[in-house]
Amino acid sequence: AIWICIIISFLAGVVNIPLIWVKGCNVPTKPVPPERKALKGEDAELVEKALKGEWIPAQDLEELNEARFERGQPYLIVPPRSYGEEKDKLALLRRRARKDFLYHKKKSREYLAKFAIADEEELEAICRQVNQSSTANDPEEVKNIHEAMGKWFIDYVVDSGYSPQTDNVLMKQAIMTTFPPVGSVPGSYTPENLEQVLLDVEKNYARLMELEGFDEEKKGRATFQRVLANARSVIYQQNI
Repeated sequence: AIWICIIISFLAGVVNIPLIWVKGCNVPTKPVPPERKALKGEDAELVEKALKGEWIPAQDLEELNEARFERGQPYLIVPPRSYGEEKDKLALLRRRARKDFLYHKKKSREYLAKFAIADEEELEAICRQVNQSSTANDPEEVKNIHEAMGKWFIDYVVDSGYSPQTDNVLMKQAIMTTFPPVGSVPGSYTPENLEQVLLDVEKNYARLMELEGFDEEKKGRATFQRVLANARSVIYQQNI
């Protein structure tokens, strides 16, 4: 009896195979969330590059997300490419940093000026929308992106000659020095902390630009300041 049931089930499956190609009879595909696709009116080619983890100018990405903010849509979720894919393009990536850093510093100031004249009700609406746009539909995807960024970082550090396995505390200290807190955790902005977040972001970009010498207009001046900074470092090391 059991073999009869097995044979009947098998034949029923074979008979129903053609239904796979009939619209409405197959398993529906999972819809792509708005943060993972180009929306109406957006530059589809630009969005596709961002979604592939390819570099697009910071201004272009910010303008895409600003438009999404105005429409109440989520910001784009941008996955990182692996270190292996970008290893031979690091010099180019770094050269592009100056323009991107300058833009974000300038944009932070614009936001500060804009929010300074907004009343409490307007600020609450802005924070509510920023929190909504910053929240992805799939927390697991966000977690995967965070882990991929961590993998990129450790691959870069090791490939650059560092040995985190011998002194991971030192590496943690370096990370905290390079990435100081910039206020609130994304998704929890309020009228009370928004200004401080923007001030911290602007200050950090200014610090990164100074560190790289991007804020210097003349090469001679930049060279002199680097020499001076190195001298101070030597004096400090001799005194500790």
